[in-house]
Amino acid sequence: MEPAEEGLQMVSRVSEAAFATSGLRIDSPELRAYLERVTCRVADEHCPDVRPYGAAIPDFNASMAPNGFMQIWTGLLLRVESEAQLAAVIGHEISHYVQRHSLERFETTQRTANVLLAAQLGTAFGGVGGPSIGPLRFDPSQVGELVAQGYLAAYSRDQEAEADRRGLRNLVEAGYAPGAAAQVWANLMEERRACDLPTPPALFASHPPSEERLRSLRELAQGIQNRGEEGQTDFLEATLPHRQRWLRMELTAGHLCRVRVVIERLLEQERGLGVLRYYQGEVYRKRGEEGDLDRAVRAYRQALEHDDAPVGTRRDLGLALERAGREEAARNAFRDYLEANEEAGDRAMVQQYLKELGS
Repeated sequence: MEPAEEGLQMVSRVSEAAFATSGLRIDSPELRAYLERVTCRVADEHCPDVRPYGAAIPDFNASMAPNGFMQIWTGLLLRVESEAQLAAVIGHEISHYVQRHSLERFETTQRTANVLLAAQLGTAFGGVGGPSIGPLRFDPSQVGELVAQGYLAAYSRDQEAEADRRGLRNLVEAGYAPGAAAQVWANLMEERRACDLPTPPALFASHPPSEERLRSLRELAQGIQNRGEEGQTDFLEATLPHRQRWLRMELTAGHLCRVRVVIERLLEQERGLGVLRYYQGEVYRKRGEEGDLDRAVRAYRQALEHDDAPVGTRRDLGLALERAGREEAARNAFRDYLEANEEAGDRAMVQQYLKELGS
């Protein structure tokens, strides 16, 4: 093994160990087993070499280190709509892995090296710095900046085209719908356009998008006879139990527009509607543009039509009604919340709301 590859393997091992104790790993045996099953189906003979982990990060990204350590971010799991779309992303990353594209990027970094770029490579796979590789040293003090920046650099155009072709072949050979790859990119590009994002989704940093690339993926899929399967049922069973937490993480990160776009698309699946309508209400209540309070009230009430509406729906409905000046309706919503949640941890706070409303 060449020195550059030895160094990259070392970074990968250190990064995987750091990730395991970072608090970012999703500790759900069921979700982990599902990700492993989908990954192995796409990776085929490379299955024993790949270790996928769900990472609690609210952005669309997946990455794979040269030692087989793979991160799949929750923002990605929230945005893909089926197992086929998930498999398309995984198959693409495995293609980069098999073709050793990370090593090529690392060698380019060494040729043009400076300390910042070296540190960026360390964080690209979730690492926190420390070890020296040749003349380069990773500086832990730069981690915050580097995490915000995301990836070291984009894959080259040729590398991306090769990973697209091989990834699509992996997808089809695994029995998935070939159009899933293009749909992933189309949805993500639409989200960026709809929200006029100044900072693109993290995946775009290492996988630059373009209309030409999207057309190429669609043309490749159209030339394939086998239509394959979408696998939406299995995907929803694996991810629905986590959707509420993932949406909350996105809102905490301030992704109001992005969450709105994602929810509008997920509503078409007609699953988990109570959770989706509640967070739609949260988006409007927090955004506060003209007409948003009425939109929030409508979304909360739609959420309450479903058994999976979060326990805080009636409370937050009351908050929206109060801000809209509809005091009697707000009092009723707060009373309903207290009646339905006798042991609510915020009971005293809601009672104070009622007191301020004259109840």
